[in-house]
Amino acid sequence: MPRLLLVGAAMTLLLVGCAPQIAVEDWTLEPIAFETGLREHPGVPPQRDSGIGERVDHAFGMSWLAADDAGGFWAFSSGAWLHVGADGETLARFNVDHEDPLAGVAPMAALSGSEFVALRGGSGGPALTVLDTATMTMRDVPVNETSDIDPDGFGFGDFAFADIAAHEGAAIVVRYQPRPPEYLDWEVIRIDLADGERKTLYSRSLTVSDAEAASPGLPPIDIDVDEAGRIYLATPSARIVLNPDGTERSADPQTAEFPRVAVRPDGVALWWGGETEPGSAHGVVVGGSAEARAAIGRREACDDLYVLRSREGLRMTVGDTEHPLPFLCGANSAVWTGSSWVVATGGEGDGVLVRLTPPADLDQ
Repeated sequence: MPRLLLVGAAMTLLLVGCAPQIAVEDWTLEPIAFETGLREHPGVPPQRDSGIGERVDHAFGMSWLAADDAGGFWAFSSGAWLHVGADGETLARFNVDHEDPLAGVAPMAALSGSEFVALRGGSGGPALTVLDTATMTMRDVPVNETSDIDPDGFGFGDFAFADIAAHEGAAIVVRYQPRPPEYLDWEVIRIDLADGERKTLYSRSLTVSDAEAASPGLPPIDIDVDEAGRIYLATPSARIVLNPDGTERSADPQTAEFPRVAVRPDGVALWWGGETEPGSAHGVVVGGSAEARAAIGRREACDDLYVLRSREGLRMTVGDTEHPLPFLCGANSAVWTGSSWVVATGGEGDGVLVRLTPPADLDQ
């Protein structure tokens, strides 16, 4: 019987108030509650019906997460923004219209507690911007025309960006480039935020058959960076780790439609991609509403095509060792926040933010 306490008699015990038994080797999965009431925030339009709402842990799904470098995180999706602090308090909650420049910001990575580097879309094409979340003001990073921008001379410029990370004040960006007459290349580029100077660190090709479920969007590529500057890339065909200079440390094959990666500062990484595999790790849900626990439970087996948009299995890597984690398949986004990962799952009416805490003896 799975240790994920969400079904049958275990759920009944939880509902009547009995606390689950947690062993030292267990992972804990805690639904994160937040206040739904909209709040006024500097730099955003006045909020309709501000201050009205309740505290919930089961609502709409968030598409993107970004750690705030202070133990909390920002979550945002389709113009809805939420900031949760390190102690679980709701620090900000507001909406912006689709025409607002903030609606085109996604994803982003922290430079400090309130300053983020972000990718921004718009009619003028993709741009790299620095966002101050205290005032919600942005300044675009200049495009350095003398940098290594288009070495093959196809003239596409910044065709599209996939994802972004930050390390030591610079942006680490994944950029797509059309490759006539084939399909696409993707590149990892380090960009100086002061003058826009760029350096291409790594490149690889995509095929038409990569991540067909993501269509009409481009095949997703997720990126994260650890404290030492190592770069982690989840792609439709591989889990890749690069040294800070872009040389390849490892590349393990996978087949994934919606790959994701979230890394701890010491390099312990969570990867979503491919089939769910059995493993010895145990997950225990602590707290939360019945609806939130049920939503988490649906992401244990990862076998319901009609409920789950993404069925990517979860695994952890510690150095060269890989461990399947039989819970929380199909993440929308995930980040490390200082003592735990936060994972966004689900969609409309099925969305849960989950605090995923590893066992204390994870490295032992």
